[in-house]
Amino acid sequence: MPAVKTHTADLATRLVDEAGRVLSAEGVAALSLRRIATATDTSTMAVYTLFGDKQGLLAAMYRAGFERLGASMAAASVDADPAGPLTTLAELGLAYRRAALANPHLYNLMFGRPADMFQPDPADKEMAESTYRPLVDAVQRCLEAGELVGADAEQIAFFLWAVSHGVVSLEIAGQLTGDAAERDKTYRDAMIYSVVPFLPPH
Repeated sequence: MPAVKTHTADLATRLVDEAGRVLSAEGVAALSLRRIATATDTSTMAVYTLFGDKQGLLAAMYRAGFERLGASMAAASVDADPAGPLTTLAELGLAYRRAALANPHLYNLMFGRPADMFQPDPADKEMAESTYRPLVDAVQRCLEAGELVGADAEQIAFFLWAVSHGVVSLEIAGQLTGDAAERDKTYRDAMIYSVVPFLPPH
């Protein structure tokens, strides 16, 4: 089969995902532009044209992970909004897990340090941080509606994210026991327990 010569968005996505699989399975030392070109049946020149070098590839992987997370969070926020602030907050938590489990090969690059050589630039950091805003905004709406209590939406949102991130990280690492339904229940229970300190007294 001839190498793919058109530098399309679809090709870039396939290259990013293949690079993510190599990085997560074998580490940054195993990641080369030639290897992912071969694996995706394209030319090394096409990879250089799209990404420039390994740093450019890692930056594209980082952006793709956060773009997918942001799209999942934004869709959940819009879809759940008529149901009320607390339901929207819960749906955001579920959307976070869905995005993470759909892209486990990018998750550690987004939140960990699998490649010490890579540092996102300010624009990429800003884009990544924007995916967090739907959570803060949802917490703020819960506070304004009296469905949560607390002094600071940013602080509450960080606590809720830390719990979700911790459980998702354990799941991606294969550290949660049980089948898919049991892992789903574990995550939902963690979300419930994490919000309890911020519920208004009855």
